[in-house]
Amino acid sequence: MGSRNQILEKIKSNKPELLDLPNIDISLFEENLDLIKEFTKKVEVVGGNIVTANSNEDIIHQIEKIFPDSKVKFSNLENTQSFNTINLATLHKPHDLENLDLLVLESKLAVAENGSIWVSDNEIPVRVLPFIVQHLVLVLSAKDIVPYMHQAYDKLSNLDSDFGVFIAGPSKTADIEQSLVIGAHGALSLTIFLKE
Repeated sequence: MGSRNQILEKIKSNKPELLDLPNIDISLFEENLDLIKEFTKKVEVVGGNIVTANSNEDIIHQIEKIFPDSKVKFSNLENTQSFNTINLATLHKPHDLENLDLLVLESKLAVAENGSIWVSDNEIPVRVLPFIVQHLVLVLSAKDIVPYMHQAYDKLSNLDSDFGVFIAGPSKTADIEQSLVIGAHGALSLTIFLKE
């Protein structure tokens, strides 16, 4: 047995007992928030942009105005195949996506309290996409915004997916000489289209 397997076996044999999640009364947190206003404020604080749209066609039209120089782009929105300049079915390895300028993904869940948007492998055709792209665009229906993470996790417990991530704002870090750097580990920008 190699050292890797020995380490993994030791980890498996030393797992702590599983604890039940706490039972939280979500009604205690009810504040009658204006979810769109709260969500927008939080997204903008972390460096994202909110744009409203009526349809997928409207979204693509606005994206082409906002990002006119994008050459390598992909959208998973319904009826937007003509927008795509790459075919993920012919992709041999994720590193082939290193020049991806623009990615458009649709989500079914967002959280007002922190401006985060959930994307899972149901929406992400290749897991590395939202982290390797230059400009990330997420599309969301206003009705899919929940007030707090409690409600988000409650909704997620009913979803079937192997992978998912909450995304809040573009990639950023401030640990280099205490200077904020946008796009340090991922997308340079995050634009969220709210469908009404």
